[in-house]
Order: sequence, then structure tokens, then C-alpha cells
Amino acid sequence: MRHKLTGSSKNRTAYFRRIIWLVFLCVCVPVVLIGSIYYKLSVSHLTDELKSQYMTSLTSFMDSTEDRLATIEYDSLQFSNSSMVRDSFLRESFKEDYVFQGDILDSMLTRKNVHPPIQEMIYYNDEFKMILSTDYGSVKGEHYAYNDDIIHAFSLDKQASWMYLPDGSGRGLISFIRLLPVVGSTQAQGAIITHVKEETLTQEFQKHYENSDYLTYRIVESSGVELFNSRQVDGYGMDVSSDPIYEQISKIESNSGIIYGEDVNGKAVLHLFSKTLLDRVYITSLSEVTIAEQLGWIKFVIFYTVIIFLIVGLILSYICSRFVYNPVERLIQQGKKLVEKQHIPEGSSNEFEYITECLHYMHEQAESLNKHLKVMEPNIREQFIGKVIKGEIWDRDRIQSECKALQIEENQLYTVIVVTPEKAYKFLPEEWSLTTFAIANIMKELLQKYRLSGYVSSGDGLETIALVYNNDQRANGVINRERLNRFAEHTCEEVKKCLSLDVSVGVGSEYSGVTKTSESYQEALLALQYRMYKTSSPINYYDHNENAKKQTMFFYPRDLEIEIVDYLNKGEREQTKQSLKKFADVVRASESYNLIYQSYHVLLSSIIRSIEQQGISLLEIMENNWFDQLKSRKTSEEIVDWFIEVLFPLYDDIVEESQNLGGRLAVQKVWQHVKENIGMNISLTECAELVGMSPSYLSRLFRRETGISFVDYVKQCKIDEAKKLLKEKDMNIIQIAQRVGYSERNLSRVFKSAVGMSPGQFRAEHR
Repeated sequence: MRHKLTGSSKNRTAYFRRIIWLVFLCVCVPVVLIGSIYYKLSVSHLTDELKSQYMTSLTSFMDSTEDRLATIEYDSLQFSNSSMVRDSFLRESFKEDYVFQGDILDSMLTRKNVHPPIQEMIYYNDEFKMILSTDYGSVKGEHYAYNDDIIHAFSLDKQASWMYLPDGSGRGLISFIRLLPVVGSTQAQGAIITHVKEETLTQEFQKHYENSDYLTYRIVESSGVELFNSRQVDGYGMDVSSDPIYEQISKIESNSGIIYGEDVNGKAVLHLFSKTLLDRVYITSLSEVTIAEQLGWIKFVIFYTVIIFLIVGLILSYICSRFVYNPVERLIQQGKKLVEKQHIPEGSSNEFEYITECLHYMHEQAESLNKHLKVMEPNIREQFIGKVIKGEIWDRDRIQSECKALQIEENQLYTVIVVTPEKAYKFLPEEWSLTTFAIANIMKELLQKYRLSGYVSSGDGLETIALVYNNDQRANGVINRERLNRFAEHTCEEVKKCLSLDVSVGVGSEYSGVTKTSESYQEALLALQYRMYKTSSPINYYDHNENAKKQTMFFYPRDLEIEIVDYLNKGEREQTKQSLKKFADVVRASESYNLIYQSYHVLLSSIIRSIEQQGISLLEIMENNWFDQLKSRKTSEEIVDWFIEVLFPLYDDIVEESQNLGGRLAVQKVWQHVKENIGMNISLTECAELVGMSPSYLSRLFRRETGISFVDYVKQCKIDEAKKLLKEKDMNIIQIAQRVGYSERNLSRVFKSAVGMSPGQFRAEHR
């Protein structure tokens, strides 16, 4: 059709267009050729310049990074060669020598504090299966939470290396492992593990390399493990020994150089590398596509030059076509002639045919628009009905005019049915529209089956709303309750069959006129609230006498609330469940939606108050958003299941975590108190008062956390202090005994029992 209306103009302007495009091609082709040659030469020159620039940048980055890593490696070597570490493999009593273990721990803590990047230091003795950690103290190998890290580190096939350990990498740590002893034995007897916070080390790296969108910096350990990648943060710790680029670099004997490769998209990439004496490889990758992007201005100049000539050509073509022939003006002139003369002029058959084609084309467009409106009309009608039902449109005049325009029966007897899935809290928001669409289609099909008329639309959230009326004149518009009930039951069955969903149905009262349907909708929502205490049927009809049937008196089951909280505190889960079910039976008997919800709110508040009384922060409790979770449950059964399956386990986890943390802190405080007051007569009762615990509980807690009793620990600390004074000071035995809180006689007895010799013999042997 369009070809018929415009075909004559094409023949009359072809000559002019050919001349215009010939001039356009003669100018644009040379511009494109010259620009392309200049672009290629510029890319080659820039590539050579960037090679030199970024090799210097890589060397600077390598030097600064090696300084940081070497500091940690040298500190690990110093500690590994220390006399304490060497002696630990020669002491037969190392496993029970807590004082010696404490000295090693103190040395590791000092080194950790001196070097801020260090997160944790671990000493592992394979002979005794003992672990000394700056975070956890002395731990037996089988009791250590991160034992997989020890096993993985101890399997290292070289003396020392940086690695990402299984558990450590999950905590955001990178580790330097040094097997012990450093020299003298081919069989590893232990290991020193230095954990460094990956984020801290990455921040140190980022200070020294050029942060750019088109450069990639990588650090690869000699074992093939990637320590750092400025692009792929999630790829730290990957084994890249099989990476083609790394394999190619490993085979090169030179310590630095440039190789070529391709990225995942097949684009050429320059890889600049530099090796250290320990075969650690630093790689900088620069895509040639990125180099080309820096010269993109040349492309833009070529592009805009071509565009300018193209626009000039189009403008000239349009002016010529407009000047030579204008079909719109010819059509207007011919129309005026037909109106003025009231007949068709001779020789104007072509113009008449032209006008006929125009009118025929307009008629086709009008029919197409009409079909489109008929397709759109049901959706517009449903959207309008949904707004009226929810009370968003309340103006009576507007409702009447819209009903007339959309062919809606205004004065029928209407009732509103609301269908909503059970356990709606399990649905994701993106699933709402698809679920309501499927339910709406099922309801539309069933309306026809039960000879009912109406409109189905989506409500708020997962609600599907049906506005139903009976257009059977013999029934005077009244909806048969039995037929309506069969329709609701069949809806539940079909949704269960097709979508595997259980749904509940709320039915409002009948009202005359569309304007009253919002009241029926509110009644249907109230009918759905009956689910809280009525479980016999998924279909609930609004009852005007429901409020009158409520119990006149309701007593909140305070005794059951106290019983539930008490069982929770004692950890008796089965008794807690039974008490909760009794609580649910009592509040359900009130047959009041508001009373039931308020009762559960009060119970939840009591449980939260019980947690808070145990010293747990209210902010930590409330961030779980428990009240909103409770609100999303719509039936009594859903609420009881939420308390049992979600709240009670979470309660136990919060309390247990708080108790474990408090016990560990208390033991550390006692440990420090004993060391600071070694010359005093320190008692278990005094320390228990210090941390606010009973002596018996503190004694059990101290043994559980340290592995020895409180009395043995105090005695060991005093003996260690006496040893130190005997070695380093020229004090006599009486003065030393007074310094550690013993009499001379008691010191000699206790010292000989623990060390196997008298204080004098010990001094003579060690000085």
C-alpha cells in the first residue's frame, strides 16, 4: 500500500539522488582510507611506549610488595629459629609444660602486635599433636576447630610458602606456612602458620600498583597458587599452575619479559612478567583492545566526518525531492478540485485512484485499531473493577460513566469472593503475579461452568478477587448459595490439582450496585480472618452475627506463658512444645482474630524479655525481625509451627553463643589476674567474685577452657616465676619465696615436686 502511494515520486528524483551519492562516496572513501592507515601506525607506536611504561610500573609494584611479604617471611624465619621453638621439639614434657607453652604464645602475640597485617599466628607440634594459637591459646589437635588447615599446611612439599588454606580462606585469610625444623631434618616435625587478613594485604598491594580499568595485576606463588588478582577478587587462592600463560612464563629462563596471549573473547593481550629469586611471578596484563580504545578519537573523527557528509547528502536529496514532486500537496489540490467541481476532471483518473487508495488505507487502519481496542477492553474492565472493589474509585458519577463505557451491569446484586494461598509467606514477590494470574484463569473457567457471571482481577499481594452476579432473570439476580459454594469448592480443588496449592476463600455479602462492592470486599477479607480459629473448611462466609458469638470474657493464659518461658530457659524442648500447644488451644477458644494475634504478641514479647535478662543485647535480638515474621502467619497452625520450627531453635542458638563467649572472656580475665598478682595468695573464691561466678562453676569452666585445674595453674605460674628469678636475679631463696607468695620451706617442697630438684640445684645447673 505504501509503495502505491509513494511510487511515482521515486522515479522523478532518481537522477538527483544518484549524483548526490556519487559525490558522497568520492569524499568519504578517501577519508576512511587515510584515517585507517593513521590509526594502525598510532596503535603500533602507542603499544611500544606502553610496554616500557608498564614494565617500569610492574617492577615498582614487585619491589614494594616483596618488601611487605619479606617482612612477614623473615619474622616467621626468626621465630622458627628461636631457642624456644627449637627446644619445643626436645622437651619430653612439652605437652604438660603450660608455662613453656605460655612463653611461646607470648612471643607470638608480641610478633602479632608488632606487625599489624598479621591476624593470627599458629605453632603446631606434630609429635605431641599440640596447637598454640594467638586467638585460641593451647589446643589439642583433635579439638582444634580448623584442623583441616593444619593437615593441609603440614602436607606442604617445600620448606615455606604462601597458601590459601581451606578454612582460613573461608575466613578471608591468606597464610604463610614454614615447616619445622628449619634445618637439620628431612622430616617435618611441626609448622609455623602466619595468618594475614586478605583484605589488609590487598589494601597494601593497592597502594603500590596503578589502579586502572584496563590493567590487571597478578601475583603467583612458585607453587602455582594465585595470591593476588586485581580483577578477580573471588579467585584468590586458585591453582593456576595449568594456566597456559603461567606455564609459558615458567619455561622462560629470563627473570622478566613480555609474552603474547589471548583473553576469553579471543582478543590479543600483552603479558608483562617479572620473577623474584624465590620464583614468585608478578604479571601485568594489558589488552590490545584497550590500547585501541585510547586511540578511539581517531575513529570518532572518521565517523563524524562520514556522518556530516551523509547528512548533507540526505538534506540535498530531500530538498530536490520536495522541490520536484510533493504528493501531499498534489493530494490536497486534487481534493479541492473534486469539492469545487463536483465531478472528476478529464484525464484525472490517476489522481482519483490515488485518493481511493488513500481512503482504503485509512479504512484498514481504522479496522486494525478497532480490533486492538476489543483485545484491550477486558483488561481495562478488570482494572477498573479492581479499583472500585478496593475503594480507590468512589465517585458515583465517574463509576456510572465508566460502567456505561465498559458495558458493565451497574445495578446487579453483587458479591465479592477473595481467594488467597495458604502459607503465603513462602512465596517470593516475583512469584505473586504468576500465581494470581493462574488462579484468575481457573476462576474464569469455573464461572461459566456454574452459570455465574462476573469479573476476576488481582488484589494486593497474592489475593485474587472475583466480583460475581447472577444474570438469570428467573432468579431475580439473587445468587444461589449452594451454587456459589460449589463454585468456591471447585476453585479450591482445581487450584490444588493444577498448581499444588492449598487456598482459602473469603465470601462477602450481596450488595446492590457496583458502588457497594467495596463493602462486600472488606467483608470477604474479614471472613478470611476466621481461618485463625476455624479449620473445618477452606471456605469462609462473612457472618454479621460473628461478633455477637464471641466469648464475653477471655482470660489470657499467663500461667502457660510463664511455663513456656521456663521450659525454654531449661532447654526442655518437648515440654515447651506441649505447653505452646495448650496455649494455642486456649487463645483459639476466644474465637477472636485480634485477641489471638495479641496473645501471641504478648508471648513473643515475654520470650524476648527472657533473652534480654540473660545479658544479650536487645539490638541483636530485634534485628531478626520476629514480629514481622509472626504477622506474615495467617492461621493458628502456621503461628505454632513458626514458634516451634523457627523461634525456639533460634532462641537456643542465641543463648548458647552468649554463654560460650562469656565463659571464655571470664577465664581470660582470671588468667591475667593470676599473672599480675603472682606474689599474692590467690584463691578460687577471690577470682570467682572477680568475674561474678560461683567458685564451683568457675573451677569447671577453667578446666574446660585451659585443660588444667585452677590450683595447678596458680602453682605452675609461681614455679615459672621462681625459675625466672633463679636464672636472672641474684636474690636468695627466701627473697624469691616471698616474691612468689611462698615460704622458703613451701617453695622448696613445691619446686622439687614439680621440677625434680631443689631451687639451689636448679640455679647451679642453669647459671
